[in-house]
Amino acid sequence: MIYVDLKYVGMLSNRLRNFKRKTDYTWNFSCPFCGDSTKNKLKARGYIYRVTSNLFFRCHNCDHGTNLGGVIKQLDQSLYNEYVVERYKNGATQNNFNNSAPTIPIQEPDKVILRDSVLEGLKCVSDMNEDHPVVKVIRDRMIPREYWNLFYYAPRFKEFTNSVTPKFFTPIKDEHPRLIIPFFKPSGKCFAFQARAFGKEEPKYFTIKLDNTEEKIYGLDRIDYSKRIYAVEGPIDSLFLPNCIAVAGSSFDTPTIRSIISNVTVVMDNEPRNLQIVNQLGKYIKLGYNVVMYPESVTEKDINDMILNGRTQAQILDLINTSTYSGAEAELRYIKWRKC
Repeated sequence: MIYVDLKYVGMLSNRLRNFKRKTDYTWNFSCPFCGDSTKNKLKARGYIYRVTSNLFFRCHNCDHGTNLGGVIKQLDQSLYNEYVVERYKNGATQNNFNNSAPTIPIQEPDKVILRDSVLEGLKCVSDMNEDHPVVKVIRDRMIPREYWNLFYYAPRFKEFTNSVTPKFFTPIKDEHPRLIIPFFKPSGKCFAFQARAFGKEEPKYFTIKLDNTEEKIYGLDRIDYSKRIYAVEGPIDSLFLPNCIAVAGSSFDTPTIRSIISNVTVVMDNEPRNLQIVNQLGKYIKLGYNVVMYPESVTEKDINDMILNGRTQAQILDLINTSTYSGAEAELRYIKWRKC
């Protein structure tokens, strides 16, 4: 059905003020519902973007939301009638023409149960009692319960690490517990893990590689390469978005991610005053990546903070899709976005 929508987006392009294509499935233009701005005709805060096999619309000025059909109907009733007929011919149902603001569907994650001998002796969070302090940490971060089986608890983190790969000098000093986040190959083999501190231990995160031939990317075992892929910094953040991977503090520009550059959206932490992040983002723009630069109204640092602040998964995905830039437009947006 997406090919019908793409055809009609092309037919609308000369009717929408400031129309421009941002990515393969994202378009930006002045909102036809609120006019966007009566004072500045260059304002363009309306977006058409893809969710699964359909296109939707959202305006960042008036917050009007609808599907592509709603936009067509607003502009040209006769063209909308043609669009409805063509969609029906290609198998659409009546539900496809509901012009109310859509609830963006979030891909339901498959139940993932990956075990590896590396993790023997550790307690899986999904198997722990509800009143355990580790379970409380996971619950307080609002991590979806279907992902609890991806977390483990090491009461003696350094001892556990040395049992699978030499890392710490013996005798071990400053032993302490940590949350273990394994990185799996699609085969179920654990090739790395991230260890998160519960207290003030430094560093807050250790990332331990067990196979140096593997790129330090979390979530590749759950990716559908035929769909839009989102790349974030932290493994926990990746669990709140569909089809999402995490680079765990490493570069987004790896051979694997570069090989899917046209189909990946880089979602860095929202820190426009952090010189390191600002410089990295500028580099990814020059390399041709699709990157996210949030509007000033977004104050949260990362995806998990957005969830904790009350935003829904659908709202976050909507925000990301309409804040994605590439090419010359990304370079212009970058100048305004950076604060340092």
